[in-house]
Amino acid sequence: MKDDSKTSNSGMSRREILGACAIAAGSLALVGTGSANAQIANKAKQAIAGYQTTPKGRQECDNCRHFQAPDACKVVQGTISPKGWCRLYAKK
Repeated sequence: MKDDSKTSNSGMSRREILGACAIAAGSLALVGTGSANAQIANKAKQAIAGYQTTPKGRQECDNCRHFQAPDACKVVQGTISPKGWCRLYAKK
């Protein structure tokens, strides 16, 4: 059961935020090391990152520091929509 008193202004619980940070930190640790395949293997799956193809308010992949135009992400696997959103969103 989710305790609403422990959610941030974004509507995410502390546990969700900490989990997202752990995924991001693990993925970012690979930047600049290893092969491209190792980097891809260590990106978060879209379902784990809570990826959706629609923005969350003004938060969208196109203005996230992890987005790589035209359709990729540094920390999430697969094809990414510029108008998408996930829990690893970080404003540019």
